[in-house]
Amino acid sequence: MVFARTKLVLQDNCFEEDPGSVELRLVGPNVSKLYNEVYELIKAVFNATDADIQETMHNWGKIEKGEKFKVRWWLHKDLDLFSYFYISFDLSGQQSGKSGNAVIKVKGVLRSEYPQDTIWQRSLFYEMMRTFWHRAFYHKKREEYNEECRHSISFFEKKLKEIYNKIKDE
Repeated sequence: MVFARTKLVLQDNCFEEDPGSVELRLVGPNVSKLYNEVYELIKAVFNATDADIQETMHNWGKIEKGEKFKVRWWLHKDLDLFSYFYISFDLSGQQSGKSGNAVIKVKGVLRSEYPQDTIWQRSLFYEMMRTFWHRAFYHKKREEYNEECRHSISFFEKKLKEIYNKIKDE
């Protein structure tokens, strides 16, 4: 991520086609155990550290029949000097006795940022060079990163299904 006051930002959704996100609906016992499992799976699949993941919403409470929860994590995974993944993971659901349901939504974007703080970086000549470099060399790399994002999210979905099948049998 480029730390700059002014920057040019290019953003692509990992999944361009509708709906643009992955959504899993799980029904069965022990869905409240998914909280720890999803967090650890994010770290494992995306090779992320605790510092790369930020929990921005955590609502967990008792209701008449059990408990209800809603959690959101953001993954900020640097890929190189200019690009990074910015992926949201939403987990929501409720547990009533032994039965429950949960919904996990994953939406990812690939962002590339170019600083434009200095006079040189704002000049027309610099912008022409940057545009040429981006189109000639970096565009292919961004396509690879976008493919990696799609693959990682799909792999996350597959592993989450496997984990949930183990959890519900406990």
